[in-house]
Amino acid sequence: MPYFMKKIYLFYFLGIFLFVSCSKDEEMNLGQGIKEIPIYYLELPIIPTPTVNEIKLSYKGRQLTSIIGGFAFMPSAGVPRTVFTDNVYWDVVVKGNRVTLEKKSFDKAITFSNRQELHYQGNKIVERKIFENTNTPIIHKYEYNDDLLKEEQMFRDSQFLSSRTFYYNTAGNLDSLVVSHGFYTHKSVEIFSDYDQKPNRIKGLMVLEELLPRALSKNNYLKKSVISIAESGERVLRQERTWEPQLF
Repeated sequence: MPYFMKKIYLFYFLGIFLFVSCSKDEEMNLGQGIKEIPIYYLELPIIPTPTVNEIKLSYKGRQLTSIIGGFAFMPSAGVPRTVFTDNVYWDVVVKGNRVTLEKKSFDKAITFSNRQELHYQGNKIVERKIFENTNTPIIHKYEYNDDLLKEEQMFRDSQFLSSRTFYYNTAGNLDSLVVSHGFYTHKSVEIFSDYDQKPNRIKGLMVLEELLPRALSKNNYLKKSVISIAESGERVLRQERTWEPQLF
């Protein structure tokens, strides 16, 4: 083959490679095509009637553009309480490997100052900055062992706040996580058990902080126990929660 023809083919294949690479960056699959997420997937303890409410994800093409549904303080008989509502939504803006989330409301009486900036490497989130009522963000940094999240560390103004270290069983499901604090000597251990055999619909979906740690497992855990460990080694069961198998 003549030399100039080789150069033409080289530029042709290089152009295809760059096009495919840019396309992948532009269509980073944050939501995995999921349309709805029942809120019993969330780890918050204030979830009412978990079989009713859902988070809804909207897309433009394959790109996630908004997340509808969230928690807000609502007046109830004169006493504000936190409820899940469809009036809350997140705007999602993707630019390269950076993602911005901004919490908003369809109800003008409800306002938020919550904004998050996410940094991805491939489809793994490696940093999350949370801005809320201040320009000084809380920064979450994530470290991985292959495809498994190994550690999450939290900082503010470069000061260490806390960390979570994640441990998995041989089936690839989250077995436990250990929470350490920057200002306290005690630790807490969260233990996950009673896994079903059904695939976890939100595995790998970490765009919302509330979806951790459930998004880390291959299957769905049906029981979670929280144990507090004092500096002396004394252990106290602080919380235990279960989910019904049919929910998943």
